[in-house]
Amino acid sequence: MSIVVETLILLGAVVIIAGIGLRFALRQRRLAASNMNFSKPSQRKLSQQERDAVEKYLRQSDPLSQPPLAQRSNLMVQRDKLALTAKSEQVFCATRAITRYGVASDDPNKWRYFLETTEIHLPLFWEQYIAQENHVELIRTQTIPLVISLNGHTLVDHVYDRSAVSSAVISAPPQNASIRPEENDHISLLSIRKETKEERQLTRSNGIREYSALSVVMLLALIMLVGPAILLPWILAVTLLLLAWLGWRLLAEKLGRNRKEIHCLHGMPKRWGLFGESKQGDISNISLGAVDLVYPPHWQPFIARELGQKTDIDVYLNSQVVRQGHYLSLHDEVKNFPVQHWGKNLVLTASSLLLLLIMLIYVPLSLPLKLSMAWLQGAQSTQVSSVAALEKTPLRVGDTLKVHGTGMCYVPPRLSAASPSAFMPFDCSAIYWNEAAPLPMPESDTIEAANSLLATVHTQLHPGNVNAEQNVNPQLATAIEKSGMILLDDFSDIVLKTDALCSNSEDCVRLKNALVNLGNADNWGILVKRARSGTLKGMNVLLRPVSAESLSELVNSAATAFFSHETIRAAEALNSPPPGGFLINNDEGKQLVSQAQPPVSLFAYNPLEQWKQLQNLSSMLLHTPFSAQGVITNISIDANGTRHISLHSEPDISTLWRYLGTTILLMVVIITLLVNGLLLIKRYLADQQRLKKIQAYYNNCFHSGFTAQASAIHG
Repeated sequence: MSIVVETLILLGAVVIIAGIGLRFALRQRRLAASNMNFSKPSQRKLSQQERDAVEKYLRQSDPLSQPPLAQRSNLMVQRDKLALTAKSEQVFCATRAITRYGVASDDPNKWRYFLETTEIHLPLFWEQYIAQENHVELIRTQTIPLVISLNGHTLVDHVYDRSAVSSAVISAPPQNASIRPEENDHISLLSIRKETKEERQLTRSNGIREYSALSVVMLLALIMLVGPAILLPWILAVTLLLLAWLGWRLLAEKLGRNRKEIHCLHGMPKRWGLFGESKQGDISNISLGAVDLVYPPHWQPFIARELGQKTDIDVYLNSQVVRQGHYLSLHDEVKNFPVQHWGKNLVLTASSLLLLLIMLIYVPLSLPLKLSMAWLQGAQSTQVSSVAALEKTPLRVGDTLKVHGTGMCYVPPRLSAASPSAFMPFDCSAIYWNEAAPLPMPESDTIEAANSLLATVHTQLHPGNVNAEQNVNPQLATAIEKSGMILLDDFSDIVLKTDALCSNSEDCVRLKNALVNLGNADNWGILVKRARSGTLKGMNVLLRPVSAESLSELVNSAATAFFSHETIRAAEALNSPPPGGFLINNDEGKQLVSQAQPPVSLFAYNPLEQWKQLQNLSSMLLHTPFSAQGVITNISIDANGTRHISLHSEPDISTLWRYLGTTILLMVVIITLLVNGLLLIKRYLADQQRLKKIQAYYNNCFHSGFTAQASAIHG
């Protein structure tokens, strides 16, 4: 994986982790700032005068003071001590509706006050000031929030005014206050229990947070496996923290520590025309005594059947009804028609698909899969030094192989200057190993003809010292040399050797035309015929230096083309090893021979030197000692019966564990994707039909066919 991809993945993980941490930090800060469910309340510091007034109020033992916290047992409000704490220095200001609930009791002052769902302590002498919308200021105490100001009336003004306190008790509350009239119907508390496992499924988290954390864990695991080692401790620490949080959440659910209390009551539910005219088809204005009941919306068609008669009702502390009468029960609903939380499956499906794409695109998986499977199956180690011994040895992917012998370096089928091999055209990261005789050295008649033509032209154009072997008089040769002219004393030899090299009519066209002009002939065929018949024997040709240079360049150009062609043809001819045997290669490109690598590539030489370099390499690499060692990553057989064996350097223990971890993570991601994909479809479809089935279940329960239907479901 490239550094860029690793960095992007790491940054993505850091962003996700930072987002989760910030979310938890903000949540804890909100919880620490207030125990109340207020939305964005403003804050200020508690003044010393207000603190003195609060302490004065708390010290008063006036029986008119409303008890601060209602105990849930028997729905009776008991007095708890209100005590200031260090957190009481913050004053929270909010504008909310205040709701008063009465509890069946002989004491007329047994009231409970709420701002939305938050219970507060409100001095009774302020009840007359309650309005539809109330501006309140509160401080936290050891138990519940204490109101120190209501609609402009502060505790500082009232705590010393006993007449205001006394008059407040006998004053009737205004008609526009959100106050529930006290109900005199008797309510019996049968018992207090914890919610069942089925009921908990309706109130617990839908699992999206936990499954999102699990997705982050899988992403961190991928980064640990493919990322730099320096980040491993930090990523591991974050991963362990997330796993610990997930384990704690799971354990808490299994032990039932988060299950809420449910009060089992007995009384007569009635519909009240509160806040306006009664809505006979609405379930939002049904009360049990002074307790407003909150029903599940899908119970609306069935609530009216049990109104006005004594019945058993189970409610949460927030008045949410979980069971009423014989049939309406959230427990039975979940038991017979399980809750379909498909959001968590959607999260895992999407995250698993994303991880799978990342692994398939950016992470090399072939080698980890092969080595992991071989490691799990028990890999073998083999060492051989002969072809016969290797042929008898059973080999499989993942085994460790060590080979010593003498073989031929591999020759790629196509040569190019961009080849990565330093031994061009040989690639010594792969070795042919068999018992056949080594291939012969590269040879070429064309190369010999080209060398002969170059030699005769060079000799005649650059004769050196005048000697007796020249075909002209020494005095004439000396005179020609002094005149600056160049003498071709054996023009016939140049023509014949050119014809031997350029036998095809398309070859060396420019060189042939130049020689035809020098020989004063009509065409090349006639000139060659005259040379073969001996007519040109003893013919001398005088050339100016410029003409001699042009002739030399034409000869070199013609010879160069033949050298390049013959070098490539000879190299390709080397790629014809005998059938059978083995082709052992290192898939990392490491050389398997001990010879020093050439300083430059074959194509860096001129054509003539290329041929010489090819011959030198062939003398070394057609039959050379080699040593190969590593883990077998691939075994195959080609059309010639040659067995191809790919080796990879043996990984250290750290790399092996990374390979094994990558394989396990890949399997986990695939299984997670398949399982959660199927569950997502199944649960989504079931969720669409769940309410319809529950409605049909209750319809059967409230009609004559309930008994048969219930027995069929439970059976």
